[in-house]
Amino acid sequence: MSETSPHPPSLETLKTALGERFGVLAESNTHQLTVIARNTDVAVGDLFLLPCKRGPERFYVFRTTQYANVMNRTLDMNDVARNKLTMLGSYLSQDLAEENLIELKGIVLGFAQRDDDVWTFHRPRRLPEHLTEVYRVDAGDPAVADVVRTLMESQLGSDGLYIGDVLAGETPLAGVRVQLPAYALSHHLGIFGRTGCGKSNTMMVFLSSIMDHNRLVATGERQDRRCSILAIDPHDEFQTWHHRIGGRDGIRGIVHGYTTGQRENLVDPFYYLTGRQPATPGLERPLELSWADITPQDLASVIEMTDQQLSFSNRFFSQPDASGQASGDRWIRDLFDLTKEAAENDSRSSDVHPGTIDGVKRRLGFLQAGNNRIFTEYSPHDGKPYDSILPDVIVAMERGRVVIVDTTLVSEVEQFMFSTVVARVLFLLRKALRSSDDPARLETEIRSALGNDDDSGNTGMQALADELWSRVEAGALPYLVGDRVVSTDDLPYVNVVIEEAPSVLNPERIRFGSVFRDISRQGRKFGIGLTVISQQVTAIDQGILTQINTELTMALGNEEERRAAVRNASADLTGFERELQVMGKGQALATASYRDIPLPTQAPNFDTL
Repeated sequence: MSETSPHPPSLETLKTALGERFGVLAESNTHQLTVIARNTDVAVGDLFLLPCKRGPERFYVFRTTQYANVMNRTLDMNDVARNKLTMLGSYLSQDLAEENLIELKGIVLGFAQRDDDVWTFHRPRRLPEHLTEVYRVDAGDPAVADVVRTLMESQLGSDGLYIGDVLAGETPLAGVRVQLPAYALSHHLGIFGRTGCGKSNTMMVFLSSIMDHNRLVATGERQDRRCSILAIDPHDEFQTWHHRIGGRDGIRGIVHGYTTGQRENLVDPFYYLTGRQPATPGLERPLELSWADITPQDLASVIEMTDQQLSFSNRFFSQPDASGQASGDRWIRDLFDLTKEAAENDSRSSDVHPGTIDGVKRRLGFLQAGNNRIFTEYSPHDGKPYDSILPDVIVAMERGRVVIVDTTLVSEVEQFMFSTVVARVLFLLRKALRSSDDPARLETEIRSALGNDDDSGNTGMQALADELWSRVEAGALPYLVGDRVVSTDDLPYVNVVIEEAPSVLNPERIRFGSVFRDISRQGRKFGIGLTVISQQVTAIDQGILTQINTELTMALGNEEERRAAVRNASADLTGFERELQVMGKGQALATASYRDIPLPTQAPNFDTL
């Protein structure tokens, strides 16, 4: 519940703007309302307002979930239909217009109440009085849209990330914008919907809204923190959208519309990463990671491993060999070079079954030449230095950027590995920042978080640690301001998008200690969130689902998925099951733990936005 505008109009003033009465409340209880109305073309999902003066002035918001044709007097519709078919001259088959009514059933979303000269919105804990008049929300009437905006202002959000307009039946209410708070990106979002329901267009609207938010924050027009999002794009749509077929350009068009100063402030070092050589290098870069960026835990997060294989991998990564040095970020090269004879004489592998070692090598096979497009070999002793875009991705995320990652040409394993590595490193760095408020300690904390401690012989992710610290010293990675360590509360809200989420967020994968499990539980306090995109709700680990507190639930394919969506939503979706089946393209139910009610929304077509 929150306050609306400081001088709200009265109930009578608002009622005048609603036009003619549509119907009358017939029956009501805490679960369902029944409205009798004139014979009119209505649709499941239509919105209605019920002004009421029982108690303070109130407007109840009613949403229909089903309707039926009924007769004014007690007539059996079956008899009327039979007569109309077989007795064309019957009086029962003609002139029944005055008898035709409709009966609407639905639920109260909540009510707005005028208290102390303000309208506040409440959860549906009360009912309108008997025979209350009912007014239809006409999506084509701007005055009605103003009324809805006034009554539901606290539920719609303001100065946030635009996701669409409130949906009344099948038509969006123009100008009644639904916005998520910027901090929602540091929590966890779920976008669920079957193929073809409009998820890509919704994401385009969302990404452009994030860019607009950052622009307003940069100019001081909005007082908030910037937002960063790493948007995996498996279909290479977000960069150019429909420009290739004559439609609107995508994120590229927005970037090209910026001034040079805006590009430096809002886009640099890049906005687009791809598995091919970009046509116009600069703010578009090749997607490259190093073998040195991968830890055994990353491998277990995206590829099925046995406990024995993971245990051996961890030992090979962190324990010192006969020379007293651990392999650390050289572990993949060292493992590929490990012969059977050498394994028998290495304390890290001498008691490990050869099949286990071979099994780990097979799982790393996707990294070898010919099997991958984005991973570069790391073997400094052989003249193959650290070559990765990861440090600059971290810089981008910590400076408030939208980064699109085109994964059309990379394998599914490479895509998931990239998301995992970026999320893990961001999470570790934010934890390191929280651990130190002394600039003199910051480097030690960062290196420690990455397992790099020369004094104890732990190599860890030394190459990455060196690169990141050099960027801190250069000021590119904004962790130091003068002699002060920046608080994580001063850094952007960061979000990592997980496309085709069931592949990495299923219960079996989470069992091995995926980094996403840790981020889902602890990421919020460090300002890091996940966006889980999936056609299935049931395939996502239940522990992850319980941590999602903002959902955009679109049309779902079967009853089981709809039940799961209702069960896991952050707001009560009881009564909306039918809508999840019939919703059109771009339509969604927006639910959030920080909102009182579910909001049906329609994302605008990005081409016309």
